[in-house]
Amino acid sequence: DEVLSLMEANDNHAEEHTVAEFIEFCVNGRTDKSGEWTSKGVGKYLEGGKEAGGMLVDQRFCPRIVEGELRYNCVGPELVGIIHKKPKEGGISAVGGTGSIYTFYGPDEPKFKNLTDNFLKKDLNFVMPSLGLGDEPIPLWWTTDFILASPEGTPAEEEKWIVGEFNCSCVGISKCLPAYCKDDTPNANWNDIPDEDKKEAMVYGDKMGKVALSILANACGGTSPIDVSALTQIAKDYLGLKEQPANPKFRTALVQIYVRSAPYGGSDKSSNGHRYDMVPFANGMINAGISCQPIHYVHEEHDTFFEVVKNFDALIVRCNPGQIKADGGS
Repeated sequence: DEVLSLMEANDNHAEEHTVAEFIEFCVNGRTDKSGEWTSKGVGKYLEGGKEAGGMLVDQRFCPRIVEGELRYNCVGPELVGIIHKKPKEGGISAVGGTGSIYTFYGPDEPKFKNLTDNFLKKDLNFVMPSLGLGDEPIPLWWTTDFILASPEGTPAEEEKWIVGEFNCSCVGISKCLPAYCKDDTPNANWNDIPDEDKKEAMVYGDKMGKVALSILANACGGTSPIDVSALTQIAKDYLGLKEQPANPKFRTALVQIYVRSAPYGGSDKSSNGHRYDMVPFANGMINAGISCQPIHYVHEEHDTFFEVVKNFDALIVRCNPGQIKADGGS
């Protein structure tokens, strides 16, 4: 019967539930024993067992998260930028769209030198093997979020930083956030991003194109972009996208999800239905001579979708966790 004070990391909303209600929600979802939940989640986190991805992660809570976390943005093995992400007052999460404050630093920022050197020179080569992915390349675009766990006053060389998450499934390019639809910016698009921020976003995109070329070096390639006319076109337009190369070195698709029942198509969307940072990803590939066609997965077209995408040399998947299910898929 003890009461837990809970805060959801994806939007910083708070709820209170008894221990019994919390366990019921985690195991069985919303039932007459779970109490009333306002969470966007459906619970049932263990459903299907390990084989189906059912799990709960017991993660250490670091109280100094309220001071912010450091996001290390990487393209392959290269650190390209550091973001200090401070949660909105009273919150513990600094995800986009929650009022958090972002401060941007270059990869060589002196104040973080100790952490950067340890991560890049000592730890990086162990990341993929530790995840059971030793034979896979480091992701094209990924992040590591660090939270300071040492007490205040600890010398920099003795600080202990905890990794809150590695992310390569839906990492956003923060410079593109002005193109992100919210209640106060329902018509946001690529043109709302300041020119200087567009240039910085394209620095990342162009680096990704070069890394993609190296990853695809042994692929067969093709002579022209792929015919995707069998797929439903969800996007209203392709604002900001460059023309596809007529004779691409390799052929890729940027796969997205549009939640038809959600405002703006779900989180991370521009008003045309694409992810708010689609342009630098796709144009970075195009600048490297790789075609990159933005498409959407529609679960009713599952079989057709996979018939089409098997023709690509690679897929860049930009699907937020839970959005396929939120759109009615599985």
